[in-house]
Parts: sequence; C-alpha cells; structure tokens
Amino acid sequence: MPTEEDSYGLTSLTGWDVRGGSAAEHDAAEAFTRSTSGSPDAEARYELLAVASRGFRPPRFLTIADVSDREPVESAEAGGQTAAIGHEGVRRTWSLLYRRVTETGPKEVVPHAIYLLGVNPPAGVTDDELEVFNDFYTNVHLPEVAERRHALRAERYELVREVRAPYQPAPRFLAVYEVDEEAASKRRHTGPPYAIGPEVWQGHKTPWRLWYRRLGADGEAR
Repeated sequence: MPTEEDSYGLTSLTGWDVRGGSAAEHDAAEAFTRSTSGSPDAEARYELLAVASRGFRPPRFLTIADVSDREPVESAEAGGQTAAIGHEGVRRTWSLLYRRVTETGPKEVVPHAIYLLGVNPPAGVTDDELEVFNDFYTNVHLPEVAERRHALRAERYELVREVRAPYQPAPRFLAVYEVDEEAASKRRHTGPPYAIGPEVWQGHKTPWRLWYRRLGADGEAR
C-alpha cells in the first residue's frame, strides 16, 4: 500500500555548463535563457548566482523537473538528452534524482531565486539516530531557516540516485528555499544562531550552499 511518503513523486535536478569556453558562453547562455518555457508543466530553469561552499564547482545552469515515479532513471536520462539536443551550446554535467520529503506550503508564486542547502548526516548513523535527525530537520531547522531567510516556501528532499554523478558526491538531503529578489540579495545569515539541535544533528555536514536565479520568473505560480 502507498505510504504518506509515496504521495510525493521524484524530482530531477540537472546541471548544465556552456560548451566551448568563454568565446561561446554569451551566445549559449542567451539561447538557453530565451528557450525557457512558460508552460506550467515545463522544467524550471536557473542560472548560478553565488556559491557559499569551498572546493565545489557547481554548474552554470540548473533545471528542475518532476519525473515519472514508474521509470525514474529512464525519464531523467531521456529528459536530459532531449534538452541537450535542443541546446547544443550547453552540456549536461550531472543529473540527480531526489524524492521530496516535506514542504512548508503550496506553490503560490514563482520565486526570484532558490537557495540550495545540501546536508549529510554523520557517518555511521543508526536508524534510530536518523529518525531523530530527520525529525529535527523537518520540524525545527527547515522552518527556522525559511523564516530567517525570508523564504516564500521551502522543500526538503532525500537523494534517490545519482543518474550522472556531480564533481563530488551529491548530498543525501537537500533543502530548497524559494526567495524573492530582496531576500536573494541578502545571502549572509543575520540574526541569532540557529537551534543547536540533538547530538546527531550537531555532527551534520553542509557540502552545498548554492544560490540560483530563476529564468523567466514572472510572479505567477507554475
């Protein structure tokens, strides 16, 4: 029987970089941006704004799309190949499948940008420890960060598969904070420190801190 977690489908995150170096960068980026679709069912496209992590090379562009839960790997691969054919100036650098764990609210507006925060629990955690970790992450840390970052909404994901692995392993958990233009311009944390949390949470690592600007955002829900 389907569980509550099964009510959420899979989401594909694909990274893209420009082919041909700096000489081709402007034209390829312009073409990628112009081809952004306004369809409610189309993939969301983003361009890198900032990186707050050291030793990590993120892709210039990012696409995010819901995919079939029945054939997730094939769907993600097919989507990537189709996009690559339509955009010869860019190449796919990685492709990841995540399952949404929770969200703080429904999609009501198109965000100006997103803040991707990758999180790994401590190595060797037990099932019981992971349950404590997830409870704090979902019910305390996610809404706390969303409030401090003035996010429109937030989603939390768990990695299902690295279809094409990034330059370093993808984080097991990923939070996506959707923000408006003003919040995106204030990328440093301000205010009191976040809740310390249980001991298992205190050992977590954050390999990804990435900001991406949404292409074609018009303020209406998609």
